[in-house]
Amino acid sequence: MGRAIAGCIINLISSTHPHFKSLLSEGLWGFPDNKLNRRRWSALKPGLRALLYFQHKEVKGVWGVAEVVEVSESREPVHYWVENPAGYPLQVRLRLLQPVELAPTPTNPLNPEVFDGVKPLRKEELAALGASMFRPTADRWSILLFGDEPPATYSSAIFDKILDEYTLRNVKPRPAKPRSHDEIVDMIAEIGRMQGKFVEKEVEIDGKRIDVAWKRIARGVPYAVFEVSIEGDLYADLVKLKHAFDAWNSIAVLVTTAKRREEAERWISGAFHEVKQYFRVIEIEDLVQLYEKKRQYKELENKLGLL
Repeated sequence: MGRAIAGCIINLISSTHPHFKSLLSEGLWGFPDNKLNRRRWSALKPGLRALLYFQHKEVKGVWGVAEVVEVSESREPVHYWVENPAGYPLQVRLRLLQPVELAPTPTNPLNPEVFDGVKPLRKEELAALGASMFRPTADRWSILLFGDEPPATYSSAIFDKILDEYTLRNVKPRPAKPRSHDEIVDMIAEIGRMQGKFVEKEVEIDGKRIDVAWKRIARGVPYAVFEVSIEGDLYADLVKLKHAFDAWNSIAVLVTTAKRREEAERWISGAFHEVKQYFRVIEIEDLVQLYEKKRQYKELENKLGLL
């Protein structure tokens, strides 16, 4: 089932624009009241993810990720907006999530230098991902909506790709240890996204949940499923994978420790011998190595300006 509004891109113009101070000081932004702005602004809801598009260090692109905290209409003057204090009544308050997590206040404002270390998604990269950005005539105080119903103009799948790409190039590397169950699940999900797959976690099957599924198309069935088995009932984990194969004809991947691998392979050769060729057993350290090499390759692509 699609999402009516999955997220948005808010055009903040430039980190040197006078209005940018209202974002840095209070997380506040405003739009002029016209038919198009009002239609899109009225679709914004608290909790919605907002990608922040502006020019910084002479580069236009997505430089940050925020969460919509409040949507309100106000005709009261805003002292930051000196040239027209009451001219932007369609207002939104934002809490920054990346590159830092902060709800700025006048006593604890952001510094625009916080964006200096960001690897942005440039305007041309956004177009390559399916979002043709703001035309010159509309390159001010604009909102783009992503979802699967009007008034969205781009699909939720495109928003997910943009958000994933920003996160992949800006997320801090995970510590080498400990390798918890959730860390491994996140790595599998990120590897899938880096390979251009549609990724879903906690996929329900037969009243149970598979850790991660990769799909070739958003509405398709999983072609590969992953279960992380560090401790607990190894046989039960293999049964879940077998059920996924039976239901979806998926490749069944068990990610486990070197210590458990031998036991897993005995079960697969015994109780699951009829579908043995569809099972894969991967040791956690091998998966971590794959993840790190994928990230290095992705960073090199970004450095060379390739997507």
